Amino acid sequence: MKRHPSLHPLSRDHHHALVQARKLSLAAAEPDSNGLAQAGANFADYWKSDLQAHFAQEEQILLPLLARHTSPDGSEIKETLRQHTEIARLVTELKDKLARRETLEATLLEALGEALRRHIRFEESELFPALESLATEEELWRMNEQLETARSQAGTGGCALSPKPQETEARR
Repeated sequence: MKRHPSLHPLSRDHHHALVQARKLSLAAAEPDSNGLAQAGANFADYWKSDLQAHFAQEEQILLPLLARHTSPDGSEIKETLRQHTEIARLVTELKDKLARRETLEATLLEALGEALRRHIRFEESELFPALESLATEEELWRMNEQLETARSQAGTGGCALSPKPQETEARR
């Protein structure tokens, strides 16, 4: 599926998140307490270093742009927020169990991985196409600049393959 270049950083984030979801599923498929704990801890680190900021960027930058063209309670917006909440709840459960040094169940890791996969499929197949069809070229590039600014301020810098500001200017 051809994606507008302004959304490439988010799509690349999705690729990295799918890798993390796969790791959760693999750990859940061969459950031993050490492997589950390590996979859970790795995912909790990924949440803190990347995914939480990705969700915030979508909620603070992408969704408001879509809301300007639809409504704040449009179906894509509501579903995105519902899925973000579900994933955050599962991550909280994971982090709580890790903090209490409780044995992790394979079902928790599998549920988290599956929720993340479903969420990415939704955004790539429904949310992003809706935004691409409604927002202007200028709005999409302004959104991209806001994403890059948010990433640099958060210290994540985005994906190494994210367009650099000068590349963004050249595309306009």
